[in-house]
Amino acid sequence: MYFNKFIGIEKVANKQIKVREAVRAVVIRDGKILMLHTNKGDFKFPGGGVESGETHKQALIREVLEETGYVDTFVGEKFGVFVERRDDISNQGILFEMNSHYYLCQCRGEKVAQQLEAYETELGFTAKWILIEEAIRQNERAQKLTGHNGWIERETYVLHKIMQFTKGKSQIT
Repeated sequence: MYFNKFIGIEKVANKQIKVREAVRAVVIRDGKILMLHTNKGDFKFPGGGVESGETHKQALIREVLEETGYVDTFVGEKFGVFVERRDDISNQGILFEMNSHYYLCQCRGEKVAQQLEAYETELGFTAKWILIEEAIRQNERAQKLTGHNGWIERETYVLHKIMQFTKGKSQIT
């Protein structure tokens, strides 16, 4: 594993914690990374919540298919974990913890139409291959314009880690 990052509230002090497990795909091909572009101008990794009874691999294959349309996804080794713990905005007195597990993946073969959830359609999720440096620049620009956005902070951190990891390499396999 290349990174393990924690941000947010460290001391729990008798507060209940609501935990969400998520998986995210790191897919690099021909020097570009597969990301989801939103109508706010930022980029995020394909992926999402792990449903009850799913393994990380099963959830990641399902999420990549839904969000990008790629039918054949190979899930490789874990690249890192990013944990965020904050006050839950919908439940006062409870903490919300998002555990995002990033995996090196390959997307091969045919591509079908996206199967987006309502909020993803509202945000205009579009799968795009983009240079890592450009995704970082656009996320940093979007962060300045929109203020705090948890996923931009998280995704930009991971993009920087990927850039460090791939320095001198043409792609991750």
